[in-house]
Amino acid sequence: MAAARTPAPSMLRLAILRHAEAVPLAQGGDADRELSPSGRDLAERMGRYLRKLGLKPDLTLVSPSKRTRQTFEALERGAGEKFAVEYVQGLYHATLPVLEKLLAETPKETRFLLIIGHNPGLAEFANALAGDGKKTELARMRAHFPTPCLAIIDFDANSWKKAERGEGKLEYFITRGALAK
Repeated sequence: MAAARTPAPSMLRLAILRHAEAVPLAQGGDADRELSPSGRDLAERMGRYLRKLGLKPDLTLVSPSKRTRQTFEALERGAGEKFAVEYVQGLYHATLPVLEKLLAETPKETRFLLIIGHNPGLAEFANALAGDGKKTELARMRAHFPTPCLAIIDFDANSWKKAERGEGKLEYFITRGALAK
């Protein structure tokens, strides 16, 4: 597998990661649902995949739910790296407008942003932003945004305020099938 294409300095890269597979119920409610054993394994494999591609985000924004935090921790283990992270309460079941506002408020020094959260908001967000890319990958992403999956979208922009609906190019759509052991 070749290293990922590095976006030009005037470009921005956004990675949208839906949390890995979680157990269906938790005593404390939805926010306390943990990753299943296969979810932990897949999140670590996603981290190894990022390492193979040479991808390391400048900043990671994570929903405070247990399953998203565990996805982030397993991703770091798999990548063999520590990532800058902020836990953002508003990411828990965020809607498209909330995600767009969060993106627009991203610090300008962040060139590669990773967001770890939940559906249906993340699927809607990725589909709204990616106006270009390989037609087969766009169709796969638009058809299903499973646990875990990662959409990497590049923007020909120098400000996150300009990373708007339809302006992004889907570079990668990674699902469990690409995460070989």
